[in-house]
Amino acid sequence: MSIVERNGNFYAVVYPDGKAKWIACGKSKRKAQALHDEYMVKARRGELHIPKPILLRDFARLFIEDYCDVALKPVTTSMYQSHLNRHLIPEFGRYRMTSIRPEMVQRYVSRLVRESRLSPKSVRNIIVPMRRMFTLAQQWGYANSNPVRGIALPRVERNEVAFLTPRQIRLLIDHTPDEWKALVALGCLCGLRKGEVLGLTWDCVLWNEHRIWVRQSLWNGRLQEPKTRSSQAKVPLPPVMETMLLERMTLSPVSEMNLVFCQDDGSPLKADWVNRILLARALNSASLPRVTFHGLRHSFVAAHIASGTPVTVIQGLCRHSSFLTTIDKYGHLLPESRDQAALSLEAAVWSAE
Repeated sequence: MSIVERNGNFYAVVYPDGKAKWIACGKSKRKAQALHDEYMVKARRGELHIPKPILLRDFARLFIEDYCDVALKPVTTSMYQSHLNRHLIPEFGRYRMTSIRPEMVQRYVSRLVRESRLSPKSVRNIIVPMRRMFTLAQQWGYANSNPVRGIALPRVERNEVAFLTPRQIRLLIDHTPDEWKALVALGCLCGLRKGEVLGLTWDCVLWNEHRIWVRQSLWNGRLQEPKTRSSQAKVPLPPVMETMLLERMTLSPVSEMNLVFCQDDGSPLKADWVNRILLARALNSASLPRVTFHGLRHSFVAAHIASGTPVTVIQGLCRHSSFLTTIDKYGHLLPESRDQAALSLEAAVWSAE
């Protein structure tokens, strides 16, 4: 084994099977020496495994076809593919997986932050598939380390989601066209996500149980499992919600997919249409502040908090896997509840005299 310098770059040269293997170590001789020493120790133990050479752009194809398409939801795979095509492959695609160093990734992240074209959350989302790729590359023998692990990423500030008060929820539903009242109300009164509402089929409306069985969501015109395993649950159906669904049944076109909400020809609704057209027009008609469909779910939680519903019950209604998730997402809505709790404790203590 030896260390070789070529054009300002250092390589650890090893002979795991009698043939020379050149391991790129960047421009640091110290790192090359450390890697050389590490390989020497592994060789003596019989543990030396040299990664198979492959460019990042080629491994990205294996990552999508052999891992993402098998293990991940289509929406996640599509997001990863977009980040790879638009950002990661143009930046790193020409490099071998073993040539990509932590400092290269850190410089890339720093540049994205300085350019300010992308939000901190978008920058973090771009790095997610790269981290998963290198974890998989280690398992498959294409890398010995993950250069993305430990990278400093920009801090994401929490932006509070706009929501409606119970009175405003009623106004919104009243100003929504009759054929779509149930669609909007499912977000406000049952806390369903937009994809879950658009993917709702009539067989999942359990009239006898007064429940909606949330077991699928719509994405890109296709039905898939909802966000998480805990999202698949039966949600209580208030009487007023049952009435709206019965009215929807009389107005609903025949859908080959048996969708509750669909276009006139029975095909799935476009997700963008819900926020940009249906919800925007209803909010404008009712002179209400602009909120998204996710804001309706937020309004659902805020109304329960204002009504004194216990957090553990809200967790079940939101179908979160842990009540800590509920606190993390909606804890900022609790200050008034905490103030009231303090007053109640004071009253209880002083009235005991």
